[in-house]
Amino acid sequence: MNDFPLNLLMGMIAGFSVSVPLGPGGLFCIQRTLSKGPRSGLVAGMGAATSDVIYASLAILSLSFIRNIIENNKNLLFLISGMALMIIGLAIFSSNPVKQLRQNRESKKFWEDYLTGFLMSITNPGCLFLIIGVFAFLGTSVDRSSGSFIISAILLGVFLGASSWWFLLSTFVNLFRKKFRLRQLWNINRFAGIAIMILGILAAAKGLSNLLRTLIH
Repeated sequence: MNDFPLNLLMGMIAGFSVSVPLGPGGLFCIQRTLSKGPRSGLVAGMGAATSDVIYASLAILSLSFIRNIIENNKNLLFLISGMALMIIGLAIFSSNPVKQLRQNRESKKFWEDYLTGFLMSITNPGCLFLIIGVFAFLGTSVDRSSGSFIISAILLGVFLGASSWWFLLSTFVNLFRKKFRLRQLWNINRFAGIAIMILGILAAAKGLSNLLRTLIH
């Protein structure tokens, strides 16, 4: 019981740390915050936080067969995730901020933000290895034999830590939201869309090149 606060804190540090790098999820959170509001940005981040919990559970429980599947098929996963990012980036690039603002007043549709944030994170196999690396750096020695109570503390901490980052990011971006004019929102949509598409192209190219190299050799 006494280990619960410590493991909760360790989990929070891990969850916060793996969320800070500004990848596709961060760009998506910023774009949603500016175009739809801070709650949409936070919900998108919560989707990514849910993915972090799933990967953290795999790292803690040492589900070797799943980790081996991810490791053996990471190039295919990079290709798939890259294609998904290109589609999402294209959708953001071509989105109309006026229509999004109008829809935001009529219907929140938070589930779309959550699902997109989740998919952008869960299809990235690098998240698993990043979490494993953070756990190793923190000296977290929890494994499947540690008991459900300790494991739950770590996973809860990961979710709270990741969610804290997304809350801070969406809140900070929202402070400047009203200063943006419609033309600037157009440009932000285009910038975010292009950036996400580029990240998708790089991921897909990496996965495809490694797959072709494997087939050749």
